[in-house]
Amino acid sequence: MTEKREVGKRIEELAAEIRRHNDLYYNEGSPEIADSEYDARVRELRALVEEHPDLAPREDPLVAVGAPLRRSKAFAQVSHRVPMLSLESLTSEEEIREFDQKAHRYLAVDVGDEAEAREPFEYSLEPKYDGVSASLLYEKGKLVRGLTRGDGSTGEEITKNLLAVQGVLPSFDAQKAPELVEIRGEVLIPRQRFEELAAEREAQGEIPFRNARNAVAGSLKRLKSEGLESLGMQFLFWGVGDLKGWQDLGSYSQLAERVAGLGFTISPLFTHGTGIEAVLAYHADLELRREELPYEMDGTVAKVDDFGLQHRLGRTAKAPRWALACKFKPRRATSQVLDIGLQVGRTGIVTPVAHLAPVEISGVTVQRATLHNFDLLAERDVRIGDSVIVERAGDVIPEVISVLISERPRDSRPFDVPETCPECHEDLEKEGAFLFCTNIDCPAQIQGRIVHLASRKALDIDRLGRKYVDQLFDAGLVKTVDDIFFLQDHREELLALDRWGEKSYENLVRELDRAREPELPRFLYGLGIRHVGRKVARDLAEAFGSFEALREADEEQLIEIEGVGPVVAREVVRFLESASNRTFLSRLEEAGVRPRSMEIRAGEALPLASQIFVFTGGLETMSRDQARERVESLGAATASGISKRVTTVVAGSKAGSKLDKARKLGLEILDEDGFRSLIEGLE
Repeated sequence: MTEKREVGKRIEELAAEIRRHNDLYYNEGSPEIADSEYDARVRELRALVEEHPDLAPREDPLVAVGAPLRRSKAFAQVSHRVPMLSLESLTSEEEIREFDQKAHRYLAVDVGDEAEAREPFEYSLEPKYDGVSASLLYEKGKLVRGLTRGDGSTGEEITKNLLAVQGVLPSFDAQKAPELVEIRGEVLIPRQRFEELAAEREAQGEIPFRNARNAVAGSLKRLKSEGLESLGMQFLFWGVGDLKGWQDLGSYSQLAERVAGLGFTISPLFTHGTGIEAVLAYHADLELRREELPYEMDGTVAKVDDFGLQHRLGRTAKAPRWALACKFKPRRATSQVLDIGLQVGRTGIVTPVAHLAPVEISGVTVQRATLHNFDLLAERDVRIGDSVIVERAGDVIPEVISVLISERPRDSRPFDVPETCPECHEDLEKEGAFLFCTNIDCPAQIQGRIVHLASRKALDIDRLGRKYVDQLFDAGLVKTVDDIFFLQDHREELLALDRWGEKSYENLVRELDRAREPELPRFLYGLGIRHVGRKVARDLAEAFGSFEALREADEEQLIEIEGVGPVVAREVVRFLESASNRTFLSRLEEAGVRPRSMEIRAGEALPLASQIFVFTGGLETMSRDQARERVESLGAATASGISKRVTTVVAGSKAGSKLDKARKLGLEILDEDGFRSLIEGLE
């Protein structure tokens, strides 16, 4: 009896904990534990309930979808016409095979369809995107309302905000439309756009979004929809709810094709395959390539393609028996903060870094993770001794994303924000969310500036990577940035170092000689001026033509350049007027460094000056980035969202809601052939 009481107690504890984590994830967008740990709790609860069904919890999270909606005055709560079910999440090959076998057994035993049970299923296959689910109700081709997933039965009505998402259509051809359809899909921010947003927020001194999903979740709950288009959110179809019409469709693949014909975006990775081996192969391939793909994903989804089989397989209380989600190996894990250190970057920014108890994430042992800046450190309240969730995504530095407050030591205290630089001990200055060391002779800055100046996108000096620069510093051969251009005078000292020989010395000298006459945009980027990335460097180079002309410019002249605002202008002038930087630039001249001048490209003289282009849909003969570069080289600006300021919209295949908005505003619209004819006639 005591043992059963303990089991009942554990079941209630797990149920309460899972409900709390559901609320944190779905309502707040701030999970406290890694997905793998959440899944482990769900598995433990499911196993206990299966063994002791009489002890099932009163509010069973195993049969719930999402989390109960919190009351909100901002958004009305509306019932879904058809519940938005979750999928059974599986994490191993054995579980995936068992799912397939159970489905076949169900057909053979419960349905009595032995013929179908012997045939391998035809599966539709697509990514499991890590975004925010939404449901769009259309009647006779017109959008009636858009809802969040909510708790699966009820969602929040956010129609206006969803209309700011690329791919959400306000209407479509009524001739092609069914009488009624709930189009369902995922709202996402592409990986590249999220990185741009993070850089923009940091440049403005704002705290960056924690991740792309968090950015979407927060943006869709804004009280005002103005400005949402600029975030670059996109909607990708993954299913339907209620449907009246299209009775001729026999499979999910046919449905996806029909929905794409209306103008919605289907995942470019959507495909289908026969049998469970095809499911496993697709999953393995996407997991291997996940960091190369444009959207964040945490697994794959497989659905029995045939609608007749779907109907016969049916559903459980929470999930359909004909679909499964295959989860990728976790990129998050729990560790402990052993210490919080300080790292000084090449521009002087001081970044807090968590030193962690070693933990393996995606096959890599992680011992350090970034905390970004001191405002974010304070917001997340990370302390020494805390148990934390750490996330690693591809080659990105691991990040502490949340703290397990319930496990915090009683004697912990907040981290003290430093007042002086940990490297040179000069006073720090605060700018927005960041602390800066303004001493340009700070050793940490010098090493970082050399590595940046020598990087492939700047002067491209291969022999001056981080390890070699550290070695040169330790040997006393480099003390300032300009010292690198005098290294040829230290042949004997270089040859005495490890990993240096006559050939490597000659390669360095040859690369230094080439780097003494760099292209002006590369040189400006390589200087490491705060907020001056590659695009701004090129804008400055094209506006002034020579480094000498740029050095004579004041803030007013700089602000007149497209893409250069007051913050950038101030930083450029401050860098060029600094006494220590003037000495540094004089030493570069002494070493023979002469950036090549280029033809001044006055905006008024360029054929597409004052025009603004937006690209939507896929182009066949070039990427959208290449298309942007071509119009920008002709004087045009580019934008991500449609507004009255836009002059031309280039619409490729599967163009979405941007095309509809462009038509309503009466903007010029070009297809790919028209666009190519335009630019080829001007270049």
